[in-house]
Amino acid sequence: MITVDELKAMPLDKPIGNAVVRNIEYMANEGLQPFYQREFEPYEGVYRVNDFAKYVSEDSWRKFWSAFPEWCEQVFMLHDNTRSDDYCDFTSEVLSGLTPIEIGEQFEKSREYDLDYVFWTQADDEGHV
Repeated sequence: MITVDELKAMPLDKPIGNAVVRNIEYMANEGLQPFYQREFEPYEGVYRVNDFAKYVSEDSWRKFWSAFPEWCEQVFMLHDNTRSDDYCDFTSEVLSGLTPIEIGEQFEKSREYDLDYVFWTQADDEGHV
């Protein structure tokens, strides 16, 4: 298992590799799990974490990702979650061949596309998503 310090030390101009993609996915799924909620404050910002419709508050999401380099959150959000003009799918294979700089560039482009499983949303007036 890779550590956060090792992620921070990775060169920004070298592809991240498949093991890093898998490790980020694992770390996020495990690390966000304690923050899962079913109800939120009315109109609170919320992140959907996976295809099982698990949600965390925006504050919990930010708190978790604050320990990581920014590109790690981007890997998690792109991984098997959206398409772009440049790539059919952001699979492990595709992401592993990108550098952190390229991941950031693709993430910025992905904002024009629908994210399928991991995305920001907002609770309704009763705190439900």
